Amino acid sequence: MKLGIMGRLFPALFSRTVYGYTARAVPEINIREFKKKQMKEYKAMVQRTPSVGSMKENMFAPVMYLACYGFSYYKADPEHITTDVFDGMIDAICRSDMMKRFYQGKNCFDQKEIDKYIRGSERSKKKEYPMDWVFDFSCDLSVPEYFVTHRECGVCKIAKQENLMFLMPHLCVMDYPTIEYKGGKLLRTKTLGAGDDCCDFHVVKKV
Repeated sequence: MKLGIMGRLFPALFSRTVYGYTARAVPEINIREFKKKQMKEYKAMVQRTPSVGSMKENMFAPVMYLACYGFSYYKADPEHITTDVFDGMIDAICRSDMMKRFYQGKNCFDQKEIDKYIRGSERSKKKEYPMDWVFDFSCDLSVPEYFVTHRECGVCKIAKQENLMFLMPHLCVMDYPTIEYKGGKLLRTKTLGAGDDCCDFHVVKKV
């Protein structure tokens, strides 16, 4: 992938949240040095990860950068960044004002959102990009509800590339609050990150 505007944007957006949390959770870490190590690893990881297309053609393209950011956080200092610390970082991002503002006004069941999934599912079947997601999609807006069944996951592919599959269950939890911010509720029994044969997203309206 190219670093580009999107690649530079993620670290900038979450810097205060992530490093503020890290300073509290792991006071023995030199935050300035840790940030330098993470950014070096992040840029290298982005550059060695094959592209899944542009944001215009692939709704999941931004997720690839977020995944690299998360994985580089761990790789910057695996001695101090335990899975508990990693979980706290993910939680801090999910609860951040930046994340809430990003999803403000968005609706899971808006026709534009549904159309993105329909187009994305059709495009994914072509398997144009080896690192891409492959998924099925169906919906019933009279309920409303929709189903997304991921057969392949781009984040899992980066995790395998970086030998970090053990972190996948810790990243997958981000799906719950992000869907909730859009007025939905995620029901899921399986994930590729946990070694299952698919990720079975069932999204219903938040009560």
